[in-house]
Amino acid sequence: METCVRDRQVPPTSYRPAPAFDYETEALRHCEQGKLYLEMGRYPEALEQFEQALTAHPHDIESWYNRADALACLGRYDVALQSLEQGQELAGFADPRFWVQKAALFILIHQPEAALNCCNHVLLRSPNHRQAWLFRGVALHRLGQVRAAYRSYQRVAQSDLPPIAESIQKLCHDLAAHHQAS
Repeated sequence: METCVRDRQVPPTSYRPAPAFDYETEALRHCEQGKLYLEMGRYPEALEQFEQALTAHPHDIESWYNRADALACLGRYDVALQSLEQGQELAGFADPRFWVQKAALFILIHQPEAALNCCNHVLLRSPNHRQAWLFRGVALHRLGQVRAAYRSYQRVAQSDLPPIAESIQKLCHDLAAHHQAS
């Protein structure tokens, strides 16, 4: 008995359909390559990788953050701020890294009041965030509030930061003093 299959296409036994293109994996690959370029100081190449990552997956929060880093290294601060704001919107404004990086950029573009607001936002949620205390000190220093700046610097220099309740109390005291000085 013979089987006739001449009118049907029979795929080879090793045939497997090509997997669907995974945009998230492609974005991750470009993002990681971009991070390597950042570490090597190759900022234009890093930026290109982050742009490709965002083309593949426009909602990748990490790529928005790193894109801002590359842009800042290239001196494109305004575009870097836009990138941070896009990432913050996607992250729900909860990630302190975005706020701290925004504070640093605001300091670079001579907007210490905006930098101070970003740092205070972080410190209200994470009172022991050392980078926020540091940039808060820089912002206060730029605003001419040297004593308050040094209090912030001291909190960075302390090996053991005070308990959260005490730290929040000190932050509120500093905010009140800043408000009265304004």
